Amino acid sequence: MITLYQFRHSAFCLKTRMALHAKKLLYRVEEVKPGIGQIEIFQISGQKKLPVIIDENGQIISDSSTICEYIDTKNENNPLFPKDPILLSQSKIVEDWADTTMASICKKVLIKSALDNPELSSALLPDETPSSLKGLVDKFPLKKLNKLSNIVLSKKDNLELQKILELLSKSLIDKKFLIGERLSIADIAIAAQLSLLKFPISSGPMLMGKGSQEFINNPYIENLFKWRDELEEYLFSANYQ
Repeated sequence: MITLYQFRHSAFCLKTRMALHAKKLLYRVEEVKPGIGQIEIFQISGQKKLPVIIDENGQIISDSSTICEYIDTKNENNPLFPKDPILLSQSKIVEDWADTTMASICKKVLIKSALDNPELSSALLPDETPSSLKGLVDKFPLKKLNKLSNIVLSKKDNLELQKILELLSKSLIDKKFLIGERLSIADIAIAAQLSLLKFPISSGPMLMGKGSQEFINNPYIENLFKWRDELEEYLFSANYQ
């Protein structure tokens, strides 16, 4: 069985989980504690970033894109990468954009949202965080850091991301998948990064539905979040360990 080392709320770890479910592969999760847990991961894999997987043969693989390419070779279930060269190139371009430009802006959006919303900041803390500390975060006047939150995310980046997401949302009104007629790595990569804008059901009851109100309340993106939720429901409907 594959072991996945992850941060639960990492979009790249979510991307990996979605890919594992798409391929119908059994796996177990090891939640890594920030700090000391990353040292342990470094000892295992030689780097601190997650996700990292260890397969049943003891092979260690890091980086979500490399992991997805690897697990796609494990069986013929729901290939993540189209065989058609044009569709393949398109899916890889979308994946690369999602993993770089989109990921960078979405992370900034999440930071700004957390600075503006103490309840969200508290929900993002690890489960083992003492309730007394979470209570202090809830009471901390983060809204006074509003100027800092505006520096974190530029209006240009915000608007550019919203425009692209609006186009993606519109393109999915009459279709299920971004590239071609089947699920691909493009769908998984975009859906995973959307979790930082509006946390999905898989994030748990404390975070589900929370995120950036500016993006959540944008009616032109509503269909995109609906598509993401339906995709997650489809992938996570089976019981996996």
